Amino acid sequence: MRGSVTRLNEKLGCGFILGQDGSEAYFDLSSLEGMDIRALSIGKAVDYQEHFGHERLRAASVKVIPNSQSESASGS
Repeated sequence: MRGSVTRLNEKLGCGFILGQDGSEAYFDLSSLEGMDIRALSIGKAVDYQEHFGHERLRAASVKVIPNSQSESASGS
C-alpha cells in the first residue's frame, strides 16, 4: 500500500501514515525496513503493509518511495 507520513515523533520513534484509501496506520521503529526514523518527514511518500495490531491499524515494512513528490517539491 502507498501513503504519506502525517505525524512523526522522532523522540518517541513513532508516527502515523495516511494511506491512499484514507486509512491511518501507526508505525514505530520496528516497522521501518532498512532505514532510520530520521529518513522520514511529514509528507514523505512511503510503501507499507497494513495489519491490525493491538487496538489499532499498524504499518509494517515501511519503506520510503525513492524520488517521491515530497522530495522533488523541496527543490522548488
